[in-house]
Amino acid sequence: MTTTTSLSSPGPGKGPGRPRSERAHEAILEATLDLLVEEGFSRMSIEAVATRAGVGKATIYRRWPSKADLVAEAVGCMKGHELNDVDTGNVRDDLVSLWRQASKGGDSASGEVTELMVKLMSARARHPELQEAFVRHVIEPRRRIVADVLRRGIERGELRADLDVGLTMDVLMGLAAYRTMINAGHGPPLAADSTERVIDLVLGGIGSHPEGGGDAPESQPRAASSSR
Repeated sequence: MTTTTSLSSPGPGKGPGRPRSERAHEAILEATLDLLVEEGFSRMSIEAVATRAGVGKATIYRRWPSKADLVAEAVGCMKGHELNDVDTGNVRDDLVSLWRQASKGGDSASGEVTELMVKLMSARARHPELQEAFVRHVIEPRRRIVADVLRRGIERGELRADLDVGLTMDVLMGLAAYRTMINAGHGPPLAADSTERVIDLVLGGIGSHPEGGGDAPESQPRAASSSR
């Protein structure tokens, strides 16, 4: 599997004269993902990761305090799972862009991510330490990005001032999680026009409507033409 460091949180660097080895860091994350697929969270060990990555156990423990933290960061850095902030000046365009980043159009990297996420569901239920690390490394950074988009929309007057940001994120992100769960990596991804219709449906309920009127928010008229 392939990793990217866009959302990683590397451990502290080494002192003068001992530059940090990015190659070793990447090798550790790659080995972690491979062993996670092959053996699962319960059976994989730090020793096995170190052997496959060609580093010592001490190198791993200097960067990650536990196996759960290592696994969670490796998953968060997978190519096809990264999510980068976007600010187009329009809340609808921001949400569409984020959804496209998350879906990656059903390519092979996205398929690997989905397969691994399905396997991790049961492991997270059985291992509270993995769930806690997963929330910290994977879920919370992505929720912060979506929350920032919604809050900017509130500040610009596109969304209702009394909007429940947390609940809105659950609605928007819940569909993707639901599709992943029921398809188990085998069904087709949600089509681009379908995702835009979902976003438009949600915006129709949370948009800032003029007082005494039921017109759609400013971003809505463009929505119909761009979701063809």
